[in-house]
Amino acid sequence: MIKRPERRAQLVRPAAVVLAVVAGLGCVLLGVTTVLTPGALVTRAADRPAPAAAGAAPVMLRIPALGLVLDHLVGLGHISGRREQPGTALGVGWFTDGPVPGEPGVAVLSGHAGFGYTAGAFTRLGKLERGDTIIVGDEGGHESLFTVDKAELFPADAPDSKLVAPEGTGPELRLITSDGAHDNAGLRGTRVAVSAIPAV
Repeated sequence: MIKRPERRAQLVRPAAVVLAVVAGLGCVLLGVTTVLTPGALVTRAADRPAPAAAGAAPVMLRIPALGLVLDHLVGLGHISGRREQPGTALGVGWFTDGPVPGEPGVAVLSGHAGFGYTAGAFTRLGKLERGDTIIVGDEGGHESLFTVDKAELFPADAPDSKLVAPEGTGPELRLITSDGAHDNAGLRGTRVAVSAIPAV
């Protein structure tokens, strides 16, 4: 009577060991699959050079003809149904509801011509001429070069939609002066919109 339980226990132990090994292998295999798959994807992505327009947000703007160099751009959204504007005289923002510069569609950067009695970042925007260069850098370190196509004047109360209306199907860059409450556009009666296309 005593030997039977011992024999039963001797038979159970190997079976338990086998089950534990199988379960362990299953966990290991599942663990390896979970760990290796993302790692493999990351490695392959890291080996590839980043595409020119990977959707990275713009962070830098240079306009040599105006001597303008800005190493910080802000994202502009909407507040109470109205498009947000840069909060400082020298601030320039990117309309985040549109494409990033270099992608199909119209990418829009907005800055103040004047902010109260202070000259804004885009105070001389209307002086740009056809062929002038605009460089936009993104957070991934890539720089996109654009060539000015034209500069236009619009009434101070012209809506942004009019200033940024697309003119083609390819990538476009539009620089516009803001219509914020502190802008002096109303005093001059005009807003400026500069259209640029990717440099060839």
